[in-house]
Amino acid sequence: MKKSLLALAVLSAFAGAASAQSSVTLSGGVDVSIERQNGAWNMGAGNSGRSNFTLSGTEDLGGGMRAFFVLNNRFSARDGTNSSQPLTGRFWRQSWVGLGGAFGEIRLGRMLPVLQIYNGDFDPFGTETIGSTHTGGLNAGLAGSARNNNNILYVSPNLGGLRVHANIAAADQNGPGTATAITNGTERPIGFGAEYAAGPLRLAAAYDRNGLDGKTKGLYGSFNAGFATLMAQWENGDCGPLSTPAGGDWSCSTGTTTDVSVWSIGARIPFGAATAKVGYRNNSDLEQKKFGLGLDYNLSKRTIVYTDVAKQSGDGFSDLSKKARFDVGVWHKF
Repeated sequence: MKKSLLALAVLSAFAGAASAQSSVTLSGGVDVSIERQNGAWNMGAGNSGRSNFTLSGTEDLGGGMRAFFVLNNRFSARDGTNSSQPLTGRFWRQSWVGLGGAFGEIRLGRMLPVLQIYNGDFDPFGTETIGSTHTGGLNAGLAGSARNNNNILYVSPNLGGLRVHANIAAADQNGPGTATAITNGTERPIGFGAEYAAGPLRLAAAYDRNGLDGKTKGLYGSFNAGFATLMAQWENGDCGPLSTPAGGDWSCSTGTTTDVSVWSIGARIPFGAATAKVGYRNNSDLEQKKFGLGLDYNLSKRTIVYTDVAKQSGDGFSDLSKKARFDVGVWHKF
């Protein structure tokens, strides 16, 4: 009896050690807002990636090696669907598996290219809400890839604050998207970049070529001054038929390719449980400007109420899109 109990205890210890070396996590959030945009009131269908769920996991392989994966999907909390995206129902936002070690990380699957990995971190609004002044690559009508299928991404180890990223993808399934399919591209999407972080300073630079041979490059920076985190973005790229596609509020010619530069500045200002956000984006090439102002209030570590206002101006916008924009919403993370 004692030997049986001892054997059971040993097996339990081994099982506990094995389970401690691997884990799977469900996370995400739900975000719904009431918003006024283009002169009309509506319920927001989730701001960018805030309404999403993510399955992620990691396993310690020993010897400093690990395996990990991410399955991430976005949905509209307004009606529970994802109908605005191609191939509804898949893990369209990110789905990849990888290996990591002293060499860095290798990831395989569908994921953000390097330029998109960087640029969202330098917008005070995190690319979310009516107020966002994100330069945004594809979101600004430029030719940066939004996400790549059949992609290989390399992430270097941290070298004294410097980290390098590089990606390459097949042309297959990396052309323009429709409601039911994504077509093949004419080129292999590629991207590379580097970021440096030391104390309050963070700098990044990236280059992206999409499946239609459209090219975008970007420079980014932020500085935490204590009372506020200051941010800046600059992107330059092809705008027009090489975009995949030109989207958002930006309007590029569909017949010719235009070289366009977009820049933005902004700040996040915390005070108590609240954070104020302010940003300004300028695209003089397309005669488009935008000012955004917002406020987040943390009811808890997981629940935020927020409100934002924005105003667009310039001859590149229609009269309707120049009308003031407003939102107020709740974002719960889990």
